[in-house]
Amino acid sequence: MAGCLWSYSLLSMMAFLRADNRFQGVIYRLGGERHQRFIRVFLAWKCLVGELLSERSHPVKLDNNVLFVGVQNSAWMQELILLKTDIIKNYKSQFGEDLQDIIFTIRTGGRKK
Repeated sequence: MAGCLWSYSLLSMMAFLRADNRFQGVIYRLGGERHQRFIRVFLAWKCLVGELLSERSHPVKLDNNVLFVGVQNSAWMQELILLKTDIIKNYKSQFGEDLQDIIFTIRTGGRKK
């Protein structure tokens, strides 16, 4: 996670173009304790899946240890499905927490460049 520059949009309402360490604390406080785990995954998504896949997918929610991810189209969804085990391993190594599953869904209008 260290050394990564994250570019993302949080839900469709909040657009944070670049977040550095100074702003991450603010983002966590705004999200509240209930959403801190999701925010952590959201901010680290690029580090977890790589730049190419992060531009075509984004975490949507984290519910009962299952991560829901919106994907641009079925071709990118298939790529992510093939990498699901590796993504879960990356998550566990970065955060020291288990992730039960990842569910991918086609989402149009998600992440913008």
